[in-house]
Amino acid sequence: MTDRDLPPSGPLARLRAQLAGPRGYRRIDALLSAENAPAAIAALSPNEVFELVHEVGFEDSQPLLELVTPEQIQGCFDLEAWQKDQLEVAPLKPWLASLIETGFEKVGQVWSGLDAELRALILQRQVRIWDVSLGEEPEEDNENPIMATPDRFFMLELQGDDDTQRLIQQLVEDLYRADADLARHTIMAARSEPPAELEEQSYRWRSSRLADLGYVDFYEALDLFRPLDADKVQIGEGSQDTRVGDDTRLPAVVAEEVLGRSFLARAMGSIDDAAQAEQLEAALMVLVNKVLAAGRAKPGQAEVVRRGALYATATLSLGLEVVARGDLGRARDALRSIALSRLFRVGYTVTHKLARLAQALAARSVTAGSPAKELVAGLCSPRPLFSRAADDPPAAGLRPFEAQADLRRAGEILTGLTLRVALVEGLGVDVVAMGQAPSIEASARPALDDHVRTALARATVGGELRGEALSQAELTRLRDRGMAGGKLVAEARAAGHAAIRGRLGAAQLTASGDVLDRLVDGWLDDLDAILGGIKDAEVDPRFVEGLIVEVMRS
Repeated sequence: MTDRDLPPSGPLARLRAQLAGPRGYRRIDALLSAENAPAAIAALSPNEVFELVHEVGFEDSQPLLELVTPEQIQGCFDLEAWQKDQLEVAPLKPWLASLIETGFEKVGQVWSGLDAELRALILQRQVRIWDVSLGEEPEEDNENPIMATPDRFFMLELQGDDDTQRLIQQLVEDLYRADADLARHTIMAARSEPPAELEEQSYRWRSSRLADLGYVDFYEALDLFRPLDADKVQIGEGSQDTRVGDDTRLPAVVAEEVLGRSFLARAMGSIDDAAQAEQLEAALMVLVNKVLAAGRAKPGQAEVVRRGALYATATLSLGLEVVARGDLGRARDALRSIALSRLFRVGYTVTHKLARLAQALAARSVTAGSPAKELVAGLCSPRPLFSRAADDPPAAGLRPFEAQADLRRAGEILTGLTLRVALVEGLGVDVVAMGQAPSIEASARPALDDHVRTALARATVGGELRGEALSQAELTRLRDRGMAGGKLVAEARAAGHAAIRGRLGAAQLTASGDVLDRLVDGWLDDLDAILGGIKDAEVDPRFVEGLIVEVMRS
């Protein structure tokens, strides 16, 4: 075997090779064309079988389902059939129909591999049972079809719609052909066992299997969101994930999100040890599944898994960058020596600290404009999120924080918002009341910056820094005395900066001088844009936006 024939060893190479490989129909064709197709298919994880079947549909995946193992089907049922702790039979019907298409032998093999409680529960939800040996028989006025089992021991009332009735009748007949004792055991359990006990025990077995993949109890999964400061995590601490499951292949949606996280992907790309690669992939899948469990999300659905993978990998990448201080060499060592859950918790903790500041500003951000208003709203989500309005270029929607650059950008916006609120409240404006005033339509409320621009319009030409509405005379004076060529003159701009700095305390200036300078320059540029192009002898307040002006009366 040449070096070219060797499989990729590093995590990043493995993920790229996986995504470059056949998907959907092509992958099923490749599996069926393998030299030992049953072994190739048996090597798939239940997650992969589930993903393939839903990607191409049950009809086109029928040849695959003919070769899957009972354990794989059990795993698919685990992913498909449960909503929290309650069994939903309807999603299982396409699986059962496809199994029946494979023949009664396969039906018997798969059925015998299911938990006894699940078998009884599925049948119990679809039929009403009479034990003929005990002298039981259906009522004469029964409206649903009645089926006698092949051994004549039971009478079954088939419930549901016509398709469901035909499906259950065929299932029972195939079970009797495959294993009559198993069929009778299922029917007797469905007839005699309390539904609540069957569901509870079945859910326990299912939860135990999924726990090995990271689908832990909701309350256990919440451990991911316990605060953990970066100084409590040390490279080389030895907490790394070492357990490798039976299968470490990540679902395609998870692999895509890993590759989409720049810092995480580059750090993983620096690892070329095959064993560490498998450990990382297994740990990543567990982390994603815990995030899904904490969100009470139903596992197995591609879009749900994608959202969980996006949040998990983004927060992990952020935590890794914080712990490694942006150094890729340290990041590689961190992945080798620190549990991914601990890195995730660091990433969550730094966003949670920003969220606390955002929550304190939330009531005062209603009139703050974009992107501050959207950023605050995103940070106040149940899980702090970054508003895409703060991206460059801005966009709609929210996304997870994934890099220290996001933290810096959010910190700058929140610092600016804090200064803006302090200035406006210093002008005597009740910012909270202004944002909540029911008598003022949202479109008619002055924006937060309108108050500051109004005060600056006075201060740049020697007036006081006050927020009262500007008169026509004041507008005209600013245009004529403070501007030249449609721009504020240097003296006017300097007066504006001095007025703002004089209003704020020294502590605020020390902590946020650069941010404040950019804010003031932006407000002064706004004055240029608002008044600089007006050539009339007197400035008509009716055509001035972005400032608070007196209403002209005729």
